[in-house]
Amino acid sequence: MTTTPDLNRLLSTADAAELLGLQPCTLCAWREDGSQPGLAFFKLGKAVRYRYGDLLAFVETRRASSTLLARQLPAPRPLIPPTASKAREPQQRPKARKSPRVVEGQQSLF
Repeated sequence: MTTTPDLNRLLSTADAAELLGLQPCTLCAWREDGSQPGLAFFKLGKAVRYRYGDLLAFVETRRASSTLLARQLPAPRPLIPPTASKAREPQQRPKARKSPRVVEGQQSLF
């Protein structure tokens, strides 16, 4: 007798990472930077939970039969918002001090 998994069962970050074959810190990073928008989670107080069915659906969206097709999968969102990624103006270096001119007969203090 086979049992069907409960698609609504909620999993902890550690359990979800184990199911996906990832490190828990990877899921934490994805949550923080929003780079995997298809990976839904629930925030219940301080607890974070993933629905089993959502994890399966996420995995299916990343399915490919070749590396070429995998490259064509929707790209994750950028980690830095476009307005923050503009090139900053280079900071000017402080001007170097000129060494004091030594006049014949004077002793340098440096």
